[in-house]
Amino acid sequence: IGEALDAIAPADVPARRILLDPGGRRFDQALARELALEPALIFVCPRYEGVDDRVRGLVDLELSIGDYVLTGGELAALVVIDSVIRLLPGAIDEASTAEES
Repeated sequence: IGEALDAIAPADVPARRILLDPGGRRFDQALARELALEPALIFVCPRYEGVDDRVRGLVDLELSIGDYVLTGGELAALVVIDSVIRLLPGAIDEASTAEES
């Protein structure tokens, strides 16, 4: 899987590798702002029972969107992606993101 992760992003673009996992760091708006500054993100989305521990050594961040379990990480990744994209310049009216809680 390490080679697959390496092949996803071009060598000249450092990508932050994120594993979606219920036991990971809780996702919040501050982290969304941090991730919006990254040049690229790669999401590892396990299904059902999670991933082999060797995969954990290949990611930069383990991330949770809450204290519940989904059947896979894809929906959690979409939540993170939506939250991060709206913080990128030009995605939405800049005043909208400044006034949010």
